[in-house]
Amino acid sequence: MSSPRPTDNMIKCMADLIDNGDVVYHGLTSPLPVLAMVFARRILKRDFTWASVIEHIEPIVEKVKLKPSTGDPYVEPEPLGILTTIDAFDIAAKGKLTTMFFGAAQVDEEGNINLTVIGDYDKPRVKLPGGAATAYLFPLVPKIILWARHEPRVLVRHVDFITGPGRLRIEKGFKHLLCTNKALIEFTSKGPVLRRLLPGASIDDVLKSASMRIIVPDKVDVLEPVSEEEMKVIEEHDPQGIRYLQKMG
Repeated sequence: MSSPRPTDNMIKCMADLIDNGDVVYHGLTSPLPVLAMVFARRILKRDFTWASVIEHIEPIVEKVKLKPSTGDPYVEPEPLGILTTIDAFDIAAKGKLTTMFFGAAQVDEEGNINLTVIGDYDKPRVKLPGGAATAYLFPLVPKIILWARHEPRVLVRHVDFITGPGRLRIEKGFKHLLCTNKALIEFTSKGPVLRRLLPGASIDDVLKSASMRIIVPDKVDVLEPVSEEEMKVIEEHDPQGIRYLQKMG
């Protein structure tokens, strides 16, 4: 069994944000959210409803295994039933989809995310895959958990394009969180606030590795590193190490 890396601690951080009673949804290209949901169910014993873009609802968690595509239906086998994507959006519109994971190419101080372009929209330096239903779901889901690399070009003052409107979420009083490979950050009306350090990261490191201005409160928690038992569970569900392809460390 290998030693835990920042990616593994990130999974634990994300899992701890899932609460009892949540209805949780993940999208495509989401190996870390899938493992966070496994971790929350198996290690933290959280009682929540599992749904996903695969359209399975309540798979047998012990049989979940990461594959190169998290759109592969065999990632989450033997579900209790099927929840179509259009039905998931309908549930979100009714306020019953409580929690969703989102990745991002850029995140800014208002919690806006960019999944569209880097640079000018008409003449972009990089054309990104796009946000799919991000703009629709961002104003609807009460708790969003973002996940991204802790780098200056990712954590920026202002995104190049607003795919998901974080400011709107803050105005509505919704929970808006970001877990990186260094820290847990919460977006508030005063700005992004450092809530938790991940193992091996310092406050100075967190601040210097971001272009956005991060508020440091008087007390900042530190996440306990992934234990040997927890690592065993993560590797059971990702024996090929697909999670590390996200290059979070």
